[in-house]
Amino acid sequence: MKTIRFLTILTLLCAALQFTSAQSSVVTNDIAAALSAGDVNKLGVHFNSSIELVVDSKSDVYSKQQAIGILSDFFRKNPVKGFQNLHSGNKDASNFMIGTLKTATGNFRVYLVIRKTEGKLLIQQLRIEAE
Repeated sequence: MKTIRFLTILTLLCAALQFTSAQSSVVTNDIAAALSAGDVNKLGVHFNSSIELVVDSKSDVYSKQQAIGILSDFFRKNPVKGFQNLHSGNKDASNFMIGTLKTATGNFRVYLVIRKTEGKLLIQQLRIEAE
């Protein structure tokens, strides 16, 4: 009886982990696609209500709307040609993604931290720095 209960719990735990991993993969794919297109609105869907943002000379914690405005300005000045996801993974309760944003004005290193907030995976930190 204990063995059956243990196997049931183990099966449920494995299923939950696979669902979380699949959800994380979908979110990182959506974010990578938004970055590739330079689509601030699609990217902003994944922002937390406040986000630590580092872009150009701006570095602070901004509201979602402020961050969207700052990124719109950045993408206007640096038309996006593509995005390459170099590495993504997870550690503890956070996911991360590191990649290269290719623009008409040069390449930028992108670093994202994604955490589960209120049942959703949301971007908590976004850094875009010149390579």
